[in-house]
Amino acid sequence: MSAMDIKTRFEALSQSAFLDVHLPKSSDLDAGALIRDGSPDEVSRAPARRNLFFDEQASLLVVLKTSASEYEVRDILPDIELVLGAHATDAVPQGSGNAASAQGKHDLGSKSFPGSSCTDLVATEGRTYVTWKPTLHLSRPRARLQRPAIYFTANVTTSSGGKGTNSVGQKEYLKSFEPLPSNVLEPLQFDPALHGPKVSLAESRITKVAPKATHLKDAVKPIRGASKRAFPAVPALFSKIRYSALPDAMIASLHLETSHIIAGTVTITAVDLDVPHTKIEHLTNVALPLDTRGGDETIILYKLAALESEKPSAAPAATLVSIAISAEATLDQGSNIKFSINWQAQVDLSQTLPKPVYRWSRPLSTMSGHHRGLSTQSNPSVATMDTFPKASEGGASGITFSFSAAATTHRNEELKLNVHCNNRSGRTRRFGLMMLRPRKSRTATMSQATTIDADLIANIFNAPLLERTKPPDVHDLNADVRIGPLPTGACFEAHLRFRVLKTGVLDLGVLRILDLDTRQTVDVRELPDVVALEASDEEV
Repeated sequence: MSAMDIKTRFEALSQSAFLDVHLPKSSDLDAGALIRDGSPDEVSRAPARRNLFFDEQASLLVVLKTSASEYEVRDILPDIELVLGAHATDAVPQGSGNAASAQGKHDLGSKSFPGSSCTDLVATEGRTYVTWKPTLHLSRPRARLQRPAIYFTANVTTSSGGKGTNSVGQKEYLKSFEPLPSNVLEPLQFDPALHGPKVSLAESRITKVAPKATHLKDAVKPIRGASKRAFPAVPALFSKIRYSALPDAMIASLHLETSHIIAGTVTITAVDLDVPHTKIEHLTNVALPLDTRGGDETIILYKLAALESEKPSAAPAATLVSIAISAEATLDQGSNIKFSINWQAQVDLSQTLPKPVYRWSRPLSTMSGHHRGLSTQSNPSVATMDTFPKASEGGASGITFSFSAAATTHRNEELKLNVHCNNRSGRTRRFGLMMLRPRKSRTATMSQATTIDADLIANIFNAPLLERTKPPDVHDLNADVRIGPLPTGACFEAHLRFRVLKTGVLDLGVLRILDLDTRQTVDVRELPDVVALEASDEEV
């Protein structure tokens, strides 16, 4: 069929043609059956949705009503296309009424569908009806809207040869073997008055503005339509990502929060996090699909570590993180909605914490008579002060301490911390273990009444509140723990006992290791992480 024939047939189709866009509450609405039953007006009276959600795949119903015959419509369908667009506005109420005015228009996306993709074609009462059931992804507007609302537009026009491609989000790359656009301000670089700054304006950034002759005989007026109202839109699923630094790795926590206005169940079906040239380890292993309700928050943890083959100097400072989330919502009103969230963030994998390095403190220059007596009685062959290792040599003295504990425990139970010591040094060693207690501040000794009065005065003068002592998470049950004498090549295992006082991730405190011979100390703060749960009913 020639272009002129297509134009003639399309003009015949567009005479007395109407295009309606509906947003039915149920995606199973059979518009063709309603039209065949002789009630085309029932399509517009079908229950419609009250609002929309960002990132959803909106299921629409587009109905074309024309006076052309069924044969003419079927003949022209392969040569036409339906172009559907979604736009967001900021509905600001005026006065005390419910009227709203649209403040600006923000395009959310558009998609074209071939005319032959129609779901039904019905001829009745001298009219021909063509129905489509397209889906359109509603991305979030770039501008921040106070009260966003979304409306849809539809155009039926002659086919341009494109096939159902999304016009938003496509990345265009430069063509190969083509020169870059020239600098139109290059002659000004030799002007003495502009000596210093380099002026540049690419030719591709200049748009030629000239009146263009309109060929009315070649123009084809499309059939236009739009939704009858704008639908309020809100986010259904909030997502954010945070990072925590570890030695040689980063912990990425992906937070997924279901909006509290959701009246129904949101099922998270898939979550994908991709970082190029990075080893990704799932730490939570959340079982998907996962059902959530309004206000629920799900946190998924990932461990990000740069690959060994990647050189730190060659790797970029910021790495792109791609996040893809798929979800489905079953609302109490009967609608089923699919969501597709795709966004990107950046992470700097070079900002990791350095590995903890423990060094022994400087040896005491003098030793009390009591300590000297203990050393002489317990180890007659103790070396003199001149043979003690220096503080810089303490990290390579051949002593290895390993700590382990149960991953979980319960409140009011006893927790055991295992300490394993391995002596690979060239002499016998003896150690003492003790837990350091936090110092009590002066304000902790004040009476309750005095503290309340002081806080009241601080609030009046906008002063910071007085510091209070944080209650400990565990109670230390250890009196005196000794290791040794430990010969060369031997190992020893000791146990530290605690009483769990709280629930959650426990802070065991700081463990000080004391060398009983050299009087050197080292404080260990990186102790195993233990999660305390509530006491079981049987124990209570």
